[in-house]
Amino acid sequence: MSVLLYSHSKQDLEKVVEIILSKVQNFQLSKSSNESQKEDLISQKEACKFLNISLPTIITWRKEKDLPHYNYNGRYFYSEKELLEYGKKHNHK
Repeated sequence: MSVLLYSHSKQDLEKVVEIILSKVQNFQLSKSSNESQKEDLISQKEACKFLNISLPTIITWRKEKDLPHYNYNGRYFYSEKELLEYGKKHNHK
């Protein structure tokens, strides 16, 4: 077994700390944007009311027609903005 000793200057250590802090800040910003996206989502039941369709219809659209959705632990959620865009694109009301 060999022992390696490293010697770093104060400037080297300060640079490493700056890099780590920058990465942590970027990580926190992306995490908060994901959390805000979750807040914009509505449940499958609410999406049915929003689109004025039945539950079987939304399930069929999700499975067969690429209806944009998010799956969190087996529960489906939808973005109202994406539902509107989907409706315009596919001529649904």
